[in-house]
Amino acid sequence: MDYGKLGDDGMVKDAMNTLREEETFTARNDYAFKKIFGSEENKDILIEFLSLATGINKEDFQDVELQNNELNPQFYQDKAGSLDIKVILKDGKKIDIEMQNVYFSYYPKRSILYWCELFIEGFKRGDSYTKLNKCIAINILNERFPLTDKLHSIYQILEVEKHSQLDEVFEIHFFDLTKLDVKKMTELEEWLLFIRTEDKEVRKKLAEGNPMIAKANDVMDIFYLNEKERAAYQAAWRYESDRVSMLKETEEKALAKGIEKGREEGIKKGREEGIKKGIEKRNIELAKFFRDNGVSLDKIAEATGLSEKEIENQKEQGRSKRKKT
Repeated sequence: MDYGKLGDDGMVKDAMNTLREEETFTARNDYAFKKIFGSEENKDILIEFLSLATGINKEDFQDVELQNNELNPQFYQDKAGSLDIKVILKDGKKIDIEMQNVYFSYYPKRSILYWCELFIEGFKRGDSYTKLNKCIAINILNERFPLTDKLHSIYQILEVEKHSQLDEVFEIHFFDLTKLDVKKMTELEEWLLFIRTEDKEVRKKLAEGNPMIAKANDVMDIFYLNEKERAAYQAAWRYESDRVSMLKETEEKALAKGIEKGREEGIKKGREEGIKKGIEKRNIELAKFFRDNGVSLDKIAEATGLSEKEIENQKEQGRSKRKKT
């Protein structure tokens, strides 16, 4: 490159373009994920992915309604709002899809709670239970899901022995991106790799021959070209880093508090056990003294709190020791 022909402004612009080419972007970013799968203009991308993920026919997604699909970059600055994407099908089914880069031990309970909130949303007192429709929660994880070794796990409510389904309304999916095998992939797995990767060339390769992935890849390319979009992308990462840091700090504080409480309880228990053993030893010595001085068993028991049987046992133990000596 001949920098002499560019001048100062040209050099700066060229350097900036070089830096941008070196930047990596991924669909795992909350803003990017929502831009690809949660915007009205990309509804066909979402339908393609959800049909593969759930097995629901694409035709059933006609007139699908999107919720929580606002794409306001200011959200990531204000740190308030919802990161999941909610889909309502024409037959009343609801699907909630969420990308999670960090896994916490409480995540299954969190997912169940979110499913419950989705299930009863809009249900009012006096409504017929027939208004409660199937809800599907989809969790895409970029950290290991420890409950199974599968890439794609589906949970339903089943009878323990016969595995018969209680009702079809409950369904939670977990996609573990760490278990993705890139050697031989289905179309769904190609989408999961598209979401996982930070490599622009990998996305480009996946886009070949797949119009929907190609359209999603065009969305990702915006982050290389548009400064405002890139700023929103970076703000989303900062938001997630802050959120994860706060959660981990809370966990660490709770753990430290639990350890301190356990230590205090251990000291207290040890002190109580020490006092108890001291009293028992004193009572045994008193019982021996009274017994040696001819005090009756009932009087010794009353004075020491020991039972007459315990006093007799102490007496027998004393005789055994004398015989050995």
